[in-house]
Amino acid sequence: MSTDAGHGDGAAISAGRVTVVGSYNAGFVIDVDEIPVPGETVLGSDFTEGPGGKGSNQAIGVARLGANTSFVGRVGDDHYGDEAFDRWAQEGVDTEAVDRVEGVATGAGFVIVDEDGENAIAVAPGANAELDAEDVEAASEQIRNADVVLCQLEIGDGAVERALELASDAGVRTVLNPAPARALPAPTLESVDYLTPNATEARLLAGLEPDANVPNETVGRELLSLGVGCVVMTIGEAGALIVTEDDLVRVPAPAVDVVDTTGAGDAFNAGFAVALTAGHDVTAATRFGCQTGAHCVTAREVIPGLPTRDDLEAVPAPDT
Repeated sequence: MSTDAGHGDGAAISAGRVTVVGSYNAGFVIDVDEIPVPGETVLGSDFTEGPGGKGSNQAIGVARLGANTSFVGRVGDDHYGDEAFDRWAQEGVDTEAVDRVEGVATGAGFVIVDEDGENAIAVAPGANAELDAEDVEAASEQIRNADVVLCQLEIGDGAVERALELASDAGVRTVLNPAPARALPAPTLESVDYLTPNATEARLLAGLEPDANVPNETVGRELLSLGVGCVVMTIGEAGALIVTEDDLVRVPAPAVDVVDTTGAGDAFNAGFAVALTAGHDVTAATRFGCQTGAHCVTAREVIPGLPTRDDLEAVPAPDT
């Protein structure tokens, strides 16, 4: 496993090949003053809809950063599926391993964003739930030919486990963004080179309450004991914490004006994966991920916030 936590130079990140195995969701966003509590109805202001899903977002983010990008997923036989293929074509994402599922709706995500940029999200999986281990096996060429395979948890355990297993067996580095968090079997975690939870997801994976008053370092060590090679925990405006068997490294986030935090994790994972394809160590990759995540929160909605290389010139690289 490539888990060296030494300092690398992330200033000049080249790009290789990334295969993303994950979800596509049609996204629906409502802006509100305050996120409602259970049982409360609030009036919103702006409403928008567009492409979403953690897998697709990350694939688009990777492609915009210049990597050769393949996506493995499923959409429904509806107009939202049409929109997905149109978007991927615009972004240069290879969709040879994406199929439609007849009689099933494309996945959907509903996002509420408050005036401080915080959000609440609900997702209906739709066709994403149809992606299984056999489908992933059929995409083995895209997985084995990648420099990095990137997965999330808006698809089923079987698909995730098979993707990570195929990549690991082929010597391809694996990144698992465990969102939304859920308990995972040991064989899945043992195939993960880099686990990239946020602080809440990390606690849930470690068997804790999401708001447990436990140091992030302790939570990271607990996740290592489950078999992953390295934990890169994103902690919002504080940046990220890298936890390996031998080291702890804190990477601060660039200071930016926050407009909308939706998709920051997707942008981080895209940048992190692209940096890994260039052979950079985990610290350099995390620094680059913090840059891409910081850019994302300066824009309303995810897709407009996913940066190109030119966009990142306006975002300072964080120091370690």
